[in-house]
Amino acid sequence: MTGAATGLICLLGNPVEHSLSPVIHNAAFRHLGLDMRYMAFCVDRGRFPEALQGLKALGCQGANVTVPYKEEAFPLVERLDPAARELRAVNTVIFRDGVTCGYNTDVAGVRAAIHLLAPLEKSALLLGAGGAGRAAALVLAREGFCPLGISNRDPQRAGKLVDDMASIMGRSVAEVIPWGETMSPAPGILVNSTSLGLRENPWSEDLLGHYLSAIGEGKVLDLVYSPHGETSLVAAARAKGLKAQGGKEVLLRQGAEAFRLFTRQEAPLEVMRRALAGACEE
Repeated sequence: MTGAATGLICLLGNPVEHSLSPVIHNAAFRHLGLDMRYMAFCVDRGRFPEALQGLKALGCQGANVTVPYKEEAFPLVERLDPAARELRAVNTVIFRDGVTCGYNTDVAGVRAAIHLLAPLEKSALLLGAGGAGRAAALVLAREGFCPLGISNRDPQRAGKLVDDMASIMGRSVAEVIPWGETMSPAPGILVNSTSLGLRENPWSEDLLGHYLSAIGEGKVLDLVYSPHGETSLVAAARAKGLKAQGGKEVLLRQGAEAFRLFTRQEAPLEVMRRALAGACEE
């Protein structure tokens, strides 16, 4: 039962209607008997800073940050964990003792998904250079993927991410691949970190077909997830006989790390996994 003492955790983004984060976190709270609730809020463009400040003023315990606000959250927090500082992107915020602390749990989520999907692959093409793309680039670089291509509809953003990875790693580790083109030889894994595949931003058949043809027998990791079934990228990849995984595993793993930060307790991972699977069957 929700009362005046109930701890509140929020998700801030736009859109958020598709998000399954409330499902997995609320299941974990119930399982552990924690008087906490997780709610999602769609924040209008230009109003994210006041939304974040409002949560702090209301005494919320923390928040997750999703598209398109992960980079915008970076300068709004007072303390940063190493991953968030390196990536200049924040997806988890903790309000504690009057201080706003920023973390990036996407790194843990992407790393776990790549280890499950493509542990032996060592070349990759990354689509996107936003907050999730920055986390994926860091994981791929640190896991030794080479060559590593980064492609974005805005080539300047791709170039900036390439430069940032060189600065973080102390050497050049990635190259810009023009949008709609691919690498030669074909990459071992294609990672989509763009919003393509969300209901509001569907893939064009031509672009989808082009990338799946260009990666040959490579694998596909889509950081986008669908609340009901596979994303269009994952479905099309599997129809071609390719090994593919959507973003639910990333959501689960990064959510477990965020849960630990919110509660200072280990996340009941299998409880969260069952809640996620149940929500996707509805």
